[in-house]
Amino acid sequence: MKEFHAMISRKTAALGGAAALLAATAFTAAPAHADYEISGNIGVVSDYVFRGITAATESDGAAVQGGFDLAADNGFYAGYWASNLGYGSDNLTTTVENDLYAGFGGEAGGLAYDVGVLYYYYMDDSDASGAEPYFSVDLGPVTLGAAYMAQDVSWSNQGDIFWSLGSGLDLGNDFALDATLGFYTYEESGKYIPSSGESSGFRSLDITLSKALADTPASMFATYILGGEDRDGMDQEDKIVIGFSYGF
Repeated sequence: MKEFHAMISRKTAALGGAAALLAATAFTAAPAHADYEISGNIGVVSDYVFRGITAATESDGAAVQGGFDLAADNGFYAGYWASNLGYGSDNLTTTVENDLYAGFGGEAGGLAYDVGVLYYYYMDDSDASGAEPYFSVDLGPVTLGAAYMAQDVSWSNQGDIFWSLGSGLDLGNDFALDATLGFYTYEESGKYIPSSGESSGFRSLDITLSKALADTPASMFATYILGGEDRDGMDQEDKIVIGFSYGF
């Protein structure tokens, strides 16, 4: 795998704070002399909260999440990540989110950057499947990211942009504190969402305390989500998500 902070930045921008921590515990399974690395991660979270929407049906219960990554020494990478969802009604039958992504990370002008595209794939709901290019850059102690929805899907309009600003702090003794601020700019109308109540809005502030379990590729974490608003201006409740992850 590439540097862990790049993976965390990418998954935070694409998937949300709790999912990012799963990627953080993955470690290389390839020989040291190889020009690529393969890693994986699996874990469980008390709720899967996507970009601060705590009222979503998918966050009704615990979720098992995990994925695999292949990263080359030249900066190219590709991966797969999945999570079960809490949908239970007849008109929301999707039970698994599958994310396929590929990109490139490097440095330019002394700044580290990451650019790629992620595809959300739902086997039983093609209206929800779509591509989202993303970009992030390290600005000193913080990472700025942006993800652009490239097509209309049932949960987002083409042109929606999710912005994230994150930073982390090593507390010592295998503890770490991370914070991610999420903000959306919305396209007013699309194929599935004919109108939006807001043109932009604060989504959430995720504050995560994590603890790596000494001498193991595992960690535990707790994320406090300070809820913002959805695209119609509906307030989201604050929520605490706890989880465990294991890298292999």
